[in-house]
Amino acid sequence: MHLRVPFIVSVIVLMVQAAPGLEQTPPAGPPEGETVRRLEQTVERLSRELEAVKAELARLRAQQEETARQAELEHLRSQAKAAAASGAEAGQEVDTTTTFVSGTRMQPQLNPEISVVGDLFAVGGNHQKEEELQARHFELDIQSYLDPYTRMHVVLGYHGPMSESTFGPGEGEEEGGHAHGGFDLGEGYITWMQLPGHLALTVGKKRQQFGVLNRWHLHALDQTDLPWVLQESFGDHGLVGTGVSVDWLMPRLWADSNELTVELTNGDNGVAFAGGDWTHPALLARLKSYWDLSSDSYFELGLDGLHGSADPDGHLNHDFWALDATYNWYPAGQELYREVTVRGMLLHSSRDLADGGSRNAWGGYLYGQFRFSPHWIVGMRYDSVQDQREAGHDYWGLSPYLTFWQSEFVRLRGQASWRKDNLHGTDRRFELQLTFAAGPHKHESY
Repeated sequence: MHLRVPFIVSVIVLMVQAAPGLEQTPPAGPPEGETVRRLEQTVERLSRELEAVKAELARLRAQQEETARQAELEHLRSQAKAAAASGAEAGQEVDTTTTFVSGTRMQPQLNPEISVVGDLFAVGGNHQKEEELQARHFELDIQSYLDPYTRMHVVLGYHGPMSESTFGPGEGEEEGGHAHGGFDLGEGYITWMQLPGHLALTVGKKRQQFGVLNRWHLHALDQTDLPWVLQESFGDHGLVGTGVSVDWLMPRLWADSNELTVELTNGDNGVAFAGGDWTHPALLARLKSYWDLSSDSYFELGLDGLHGSADPDGHLNHDFWALDATYNWYPAGQELYREVTVRGMLLHSSRDLADGGSRNAWGGYLYGQFRFSPHWIVGMRYDSVQDQREAGHDYWGLSPYLTFWQSEFVRLRGQASWRKDNLHGTDRRFELQLTFAAGPHKHESY
């Protein structure tokens, strides 16, 4: 290795000695152009040789530095071995005790996430007994990931008394138990996520996955209220049950994503079922398929089936079938400025009667809305309902609305409803809604 250095220096000296000769006037012979070409070739060759010499010097320097590092490392290892040997000979003991440190700094990470939501209404209309301001709904939302596998969710709520109307009580008000308002447990459940086979298991009380909107909390809806067909079927606050729910993320078959949800609950709904009797539980199944139509839009289709008992003895069945669809358009890069949503549902109800017959009823809704700025959304909903308990009673209507998002914490909405009822006549109603929220989960939808 060291013999190469004198050789390299000799090459450099020869190159320096040869350089003056390049400046001498060449003898007559080859043309001037040929001489220049030869000179250029010589310079190019000498340049290559010089670069090779530089590379060799850099390699030798790096090799010497690595040798020095290895020698220093071996020296440190030998010193460590000597120190360990001397300590063992002296009978020294190694401290293996555990030092406990206070975990008070980790306390905020252990606390659950807490949110508070308020929903206020000013309402008036033709069939409204009086115009009034209502504290319709207040909600305390508590959520926490207990560990990497489980999530807890508890919702405690206050429901204000329903506004009275010359139409009589709203669909299911008395039966649903919210006619006079009060506190109750809206939801309380625990979910085991990422189980084998792409499964998730939920146990407790929750808003059930019938269609899209029933799962949403009332303050998170795109309008001031649930579509009338859901109110007719399950009451003003929708379908809520206590039981077990299994969600299966299916293989990618006919759509970009497929999900099957099966729920077994106590049928705790006084409008659709006998209510809260595990002797005759309610069974729900929902199949949801999702397609990415483009980078800006998607389409979702759901098929729902629900079976329960309409009497405490379990002799009368009440079955529901529903088909729902959602189309969304979000232009890439302008999601906060432009958005189109179209959503609808067609629902069929079949309820056994005590005289041996059955009553079949249809209903549905369709609405579209357009976001034309970061703060403003305008929309219109169409409802059509056949009464599931009273033969020959049906109604339909239109509900235009305008929503202003002051911020993610405060939302204001104005909605007018025109309702044509074949028994009670026509009702025109106007509502002003103020929703405010604090905490990490604002206006939560699922």
